[in-house]
This record gives sequence, structure tokens and C-alpha cells, in this order.
Amino acid sequence: MKTILVLFSLLLWQNISARQVQPPDSISLRYAVADTAARTGGPLRYYLVKFSVYPGNAVKNYGVIKTLSPFHYILSRVDFDTSLQRKVVYNYPANNNWKASALLLQQLALSDSIVVLAGVRNPSLNYCRVISRSGAVLRVSVQKKDWDNFITQPDILFLDGIRKAHTEILINNADPAANAVNTAQQKYPSVRGKNITVSLKEDLLDTTDIDFTGRYIPSPFAATQRSSHATIMATMIGGAGNTGTKSLGAAPQVLFTSADFNTSLMPEDPDYFKQFDITIQNHSYGTGVENYYGLEAVAYDEQVYNTDTLLHVFSSGNIGSNTDSSGIYQGINGYANLSGTFKQAKNVLVAGGTDDSLHVVSLSSRGPAYDGRVKPELVAFGIDGTSGASAITSGVAALLQDAYKQKYGVAPSAALVKALLINSAVKVDHIPLSYKSGYGSLHALDALNTLSAAQFMKGSGPQQFTIHVPAGMEQLQVTLCWNDPPAAVNASKALVNDLDLSVTDAAGQTFAPWVLSAAPSMDSLGAAAKRGRDSLNNIEQVTIDHPVAGDLQIHVHNPVAEQTFYVVYQWTPSHHFEWLNPGDHEVLYAGGNTPLPFRWQSNITGKGDLSYSIDSGITWKPLISSVGAENGLYYWTVPSLFSAALLKFTLPDTSFISEPFYLSPRLTLQTGYNCGDSAFIYWSSVQDASAYEVYHLGEQYLSPYALPTDTFLAVSGGSPYFAVSPVHKDGWTGLKSYGTNYTIQGTGCYVRNLLADLNADGTVTLSLNLGTAYKLQHLYWQRLAGSDYVDISDQLIAGVDYTYLDEHTTKGLVYYRVKLVTDDGKIIYSDPVSVYLLNDKEYLFFPNPVHSTLSVLGKELYGMQLQVYDMSGRLVLRKLLQNQLESVWVEDLPAGVYNCVLFRDGKKIVAKKVVKE
Repeated sequence: MKTILVLFSLLLWQNISARQVQPPDSISLRYAVADTAARTGGPLRYYLVKFSVYPGNAVKNYGVIKTLSPFHYILSRVDFDTSLQRKVVYNYPANNNWKASALLLQQLALSDSIVVLAGVRNPSLNYCRVISRSGAVLRVSVQKKDWDNFITQPDILFLDGIRKAHTEILINNADPAANAVNTAQQKYPSVRGKNITVSLKEDLLDTTDIDFTGRYIPSPFAATQRSSHATIMATMIGGAGNTGTKSLGAAPQVLFTSADFNTSLMPEDPDYFKQFDITIQNHSYGTGVENYYGLEAVAYDEQVYNTDTLLHVFSSGNIGSNTDSSGIYQGINGYANLSGTFKQAKNVLVAGGTDDSLHVVSLSSRGPAYDGRVKPELVAFGIDGTSGASAITSGVAALLQDAYKQKYGVAPSAALVKALLINSAVKVDHIPLSYKSGYGSLHALDALNTLSAAQFMKGSGPQQFTIHVPAGMEQLQVTLCWNDPPAAVNASKALVNDLDLSVTDAAGQTFAPWVLSAAPSMDSLGAAAKRGRDSLNNIEQVTIDHPVAGDLQIHVHNPVAEQTFYVVYQWTPSHHFEWLNPGDHEVLYAGGNTPLPFRWQSNITGKGDLSYSIDSGITWKPLISSVGAENGLYYWTVPSLFSAALLKFTLPDTSFISEPFYLSPRLTLQTGYNCGDSAFIYWSSVQDASAYEVYHLGEQYLSPYALPTDTFLAVSGGSPYFAVSPVHKDGWTGLKSYGTNYTIQGTGCYVRNLLADLNADGTVTLSLNLGTAYKLQHLYWQRLAGSDYVDISDQLIAGVDYTYLDEHTTKGLVYYRVKLVTDDGKIIYSDPVSVYLLNDKEYLFFPNPVHSTLSVLGKELYGMQLQVYDMSGRLVLRKLLQNQLESVWVEDLPAGVYNCVLFRDGKKIVAKKVVKE
């Protein structure tokens, strides 16, 4: 290997000018041509150029084919001007390795053969074995010795390695209020994601979970293996809330289907999305840092561009502290670390993660994209992983699609949905734009408000729109978004159609969109956004603080007549204060040990006091003093209350009182009896409750079943899942209990537990615990005598716990049961329980004859050794015994008679003959 490298280096040096003589570095060894005639078979097309410093935008004038580092480029021209020529360290003819991802080249160095994904112009390739084909992408196997000939083929556009996706969440710790999902659900109760189908690309979710009952569509594309991650993602997107309040997703009426990410990271065939009417696909997974416009990025951009209404939502990744090892941003810690080339696509939506205070968490992967575009586009709550941020965003997108279809009768463009989500996002740390938080934090309520108010426009070609801005506004936000045609794979820049947004206010001042520096240095990437022309992104945003009232002009410069775009706008009033959690008439859990987040949003400066009232505002109890109005978050450990309540935020000159909300305990539903054709459920009483709403699981959701005033109910038929809520005497309904399956609560037909315990004096204590005494009259204790049970005692029912002492025991294995008699004479028997009554020196071997498992019983078995001999005296089994009752596996022994002998310390204690069937 060393000989090859030396020879390669010598050949390389022979192909450079005297001024360019430099020792070869790792990049030149990988991307430069050593022997032009042998390696290309024709005239040179591209050059590997290294600069002494980052050349900036000047290098773009020389046909950038690929950026290998901030200093290394594959260029189509090298006729540099004098200024740029002075910065050239070397200029070599380039080989064709630029057509492969850095990951693939690393994999190739470690193997004699490799399987690759090939994006091709023509599928007829040489020097490889084709494994499979999907459109213009082949999966092929290549021998290392054939690599140079293989990659040189003109029909090969790009090559990538086979990677395995991994999910991007640690635990389920969702907080819908962090992104105003709960408030949106309260304000728009008819918008629930109905008739919207969401596909989850990952493992299969738990299709038996009651939070997806009746809403999962089987698909041949689905994975065969289930995972808790997929179930958590589906719950966050559209859980029904049947299990409990934490299982209520953003869009609880969506339909679900699945696609397997273990099969391929490429998008599924368009027919899959059409067949199942899928308009959103969630991707809560990643690979490693992949900063290039690869096959998957192109495919996703192409699919969204062609369908227009299909929205792909990706998590940004959980590698926010990682550093890229190749490309223009290599070596810059904490930036450009999106986990997967598919996230480099421009027509998809990528979501990063925040904590409960809307600060970007350190694990959340950041932008920019490989070409300097803004990534992620927005952030959402994802303190334990960006998978959750993606899922919440998908759920809110489903709400927007539902609301749009209800209003206009058709599915919205993915570009419009993106624009609505991005334009309504709350600025993180008051920053208009960054590579950490994108355009801000997801805000479900404001997105739906914007859609409901029809504050958007559709256009094509160059256009100008006029809107009227009311007086007294704090800020105006305008966002332009379009689905851009896919660029060529491995392109140095992804944007194809370059539209431009500008806004002119009523005073005649024109505002450009916010842009970020894409220069490869930590200082530049972390610098504040500035206003200027954006030539990289297919999303542009203008914000104006304290906009002048009057008519405002929105200008869209669009050089491509057929390119459709969307413009979304909204404004925020000055002196704005809004309660987010709790929402209007929302029910919150009271009496728990975990503090609940209470949220508001405000653009008011200064500090105030937070208080609450449970008597309609007559009196107020303090919660916290001197808290910033812009802080927006307070955690309150709510006392055990069953009451309507109000919150108040008091400033020196005014106060803001919330809409009424409710504080309620969460009842626990228990099973009294489960007798097959009927069951009895019960719960604790709640002070000030006038009744209890009992819910039963129907085809998809828990729905009202009965309204008893007692704390119990006999039920029968249908699903075994029930829940209960207390109904306040003032008429409102409290918090729903967890959805409970009464058949798995450990209670049989009245009997919860029956135990038989042997006492030291040889007597037996029987203990009985009933689920309920409802409609029971009499109890009989019974012991097995021969083949029949006989009564040994009886008593009237007067509670749920009973004991009986049997003083008249017999030696051996003794069985007991209880007989219960109901008010109407129905007899119910418990399952039998047994106890072993043996002398100290007595041992039992059973069953005899035995088929598979021989049981050995004795008080002094511990430490003994069992040896089993066949009739010829040959030892066939040996086992050390550790318990009073031991099970011995004998199924493998041939049928016959065996001598079973117990030994202690080598001394024979007892022998028994056992017949093996």
C-alpha cells in the first residue's frame, strides 16, 4: 500500500507546474488525477484547486462543481483573475471521485467490494453488478479493483453509500402547550385532522394501541417490526387521548399508515402516497452528518415539486455538537450537522428541538445546509430529541391541511403549509433568523389564526400585492415560499428558480428579507441576520417593527412565469398579552406531584405579579411576584382542587385575566368483578361532584356511556375499555381518568385474591379479597375431599376482606376454593388454591406417570441432589434442588420406569419409582 501511495504521489507531482509544487495532502490523494491519459481517456473537464484562504463568492465565477472544504474546490474553469490566482496553492486535474460522497469513499478504503447507490443518466452500467433499480437510482455491487473504471462512466451522476437510519428521541416528554397546540385545539374544536392521512417512515407503530383504534391503514410498505418510538411519534402526531390526557396528539382524528425506513431512505413511489391519500409523511430519524445534495435530497425535492400537496417533515437530528469532516463547513463545531442528506432538500420542512422555555437544546442539529441555506426552518418542543419536534410539527401541519380542506375543499400546497408554519413561528430570543432556530418556534394557534383570516396570497410570475396594516401594530411578518424544481444531484447550489421578496410600507420605505452569512467560520455562522438579497433559499421573510399604518406593498420578483409561490402575512398588536396555557375552559390535573407549565406570550416589557382565583375573581391568591411579562412561563404545583379557576397577570398600570379553566382530580377506575357477560367498575367519590360521566371505547374514541350519581356501575358488552370523569355541581365535566381495560386489572368474577398459607402449627389460613360486595349475599369456604368440594364454613357478606382458619387439615396436597352466592341466587366459584402439608421427612413426586415436567415437593429439599436412574442402573439425570417445590424437565427421557433418588451430602435419603410416558 505504501508503494502505491509513493508512486501515486510521484505521478501527481509530474502533472503540476513548477510554481504549484506542493506536497500532496489527503484531499489531493483522493480527488486528483495521477495519470491523465490513463484515468480520463480524454480531455480534462474539471480541476481540483486549493486556495490558501477561503476565496469567498469570487470562486463561484469559475464553475463550482463541488466544495470539498473551505479551501478545496472542484472547478470547471481555472482561468483565475490576478487576485484569485495569488491565493492558489495548487491546481490539479480532478479525477471522478467528486461524484461520490465522502462517506462512500471512506467505506471503499476499508473493503475489497462495496454496495452503492448510483444515480444514473442511463441504467446500463459496466464494471458492476446491479442488485435493484428504482427509477434513476440503482443499487449495485462494485469491486474495489474496478472502481476507477466504474466511476469514470459518464452515465454515473452520483454515488452514495448504504446507511442505516436511527431514531431521534430518548423518552416521551411532550408538552403541547409549548407550541400552543392545546390553545389551538380549544379555539378550533372542529379542526382535528379528520380525513388527513399521515405516513410514518420508520418501524411499525403499535396498531393495537387504543389511541389509534380504527385509524390505522395497513400497507405493504410497512415494517414488520414494531417499536415504541413509532408508537410515541404517532401518539404525538394524532393520539386519540383514549389512554389519558398525555396520549392526546396534535391532530387526534388523522389516519395513519407506515413505510419502512429499514428498506430504503429514498421516498416511496408516488403511487403509495396516491393510493392511501397521504399528504404528510413524518421522518423522525437520521443518519450521520451528510452535507451534500445527494440522491435522497433530489428525490424528495422532486416528489414535493411534482405532487405539490405532499409535505415531508424531518427532525433536524440529535448531533448538535458534532462537527462535519468534509465540505465547506468541515471542522466548525456546532454548525452544519444535520443528520442525513435527505434533510438537505429544500422543499421539505426540517424541525429542530427546544426546551420548555423555547431555547434550542444542545443536542438539536443545526444548519446551514451544505450550500448555506437556512436549516432547520423552525423549531418545536423536543427537549429529549428532535424526533418529537418533527412529530408535533407534522401534527400541526395536519391541522392546517384539515382547516384548509374544510374551507376550500381541496388539499393545500405544501409550500403554503410551510409558509403558514414559518410565518407564525415565535422568534427565539427575539432573533429574526438563525442556523439554530431557523425562523422561530412553532405556534399552532397563530398558524391557524392566519389561515382562518385568509392572510395569504398565491401567485406566479412577478406580482405585487397590497394589504392594509392597522394602526398600533408591534410587528409585521411576511413570508414567501415556493416548491422549487429539483437541482441536479451533487449540485453545488440547490436553488433553481430564484425569486425575491421585498416589502414597501405606507411611508415608502422598502424592506429586504433577512439573510445570514454562509461564510465557513464560527463567527460568521453565528452572526446576526442582516437585510439583503437572498439567492439561496426558497423561503424568504421580511419583518417590520412598528409598521406604519396604511396600505403596504408586497413585491415578488419572479423571473419564471410558471413558478407558483405563496405569500403569508400577519401582524401582532402593540401591548399584546395572550394566555396560552391553560386554554379557554381547558381542564387541568390538580393534586399531582409534578408542576404544570402555565404559559403566556407578550411583547410588554416590565415585571408583574401572577395570581389565581377559585371564586370567579372575588379574591386572588398569589403565585409569584415580580416576574417578567415576556418570560411567558411559570410552573405551578396545583393543589388538590375541584374548581373553576382564573389566572391574573398584574402590571403596575393594568392586568390580564385568563378565560375560565378548570382544576380537577384524576379518578382511578377499578374493577369490582369481571364475570364474562358483565362487569362492575367503581371509583372514589369527589367532593362537589353531582354525578360521574362514564365513557366507553367505541370504534375510535371514548364516548359517553352513562351518567350515574353513584361511584359504581355495572357494565356489559362491547369493548372492555372504560374511563370516568367527575361532573361538578355547576355543570362542567372534570378530568377524564386513564382509559382502563377492566379485564386485566387482576379481578375475576368478584374474587381479586384468594390465598392459602400454611402455619407453623399445621393449620391453614385462608385469605379472600373481593373486588366488590355489590349484590353478594353469602360466602362459603370449601375444601376438596376426594373428587368433590365440601363446605367447611360460611358467613354473610359484609365487606370485601375475609379470613378463615382451617384447623382440621390433612397431610398432602390440599385444595381450597370459595363459593359466592348473589342476591338473586346465582352461584360463583373462585379458582382453586393449594397448599402442601407434609411431615419433615416426607417427599412427593408428581404427577406419576409424568410426561414432561416432574414436580418434587418436600420441606427439606434445599441443598439436596436428585439423581434419576433407568432400570439398568445408568444415571440419566442429575439436578441440585434449591426450593421446597422443584420442577424437573424430563420430556427428553425415553418412556419407561425410572428410580428417582434424593441425596444429602452423599447420603441417600429417599427413593421413588416414577413412570415416564
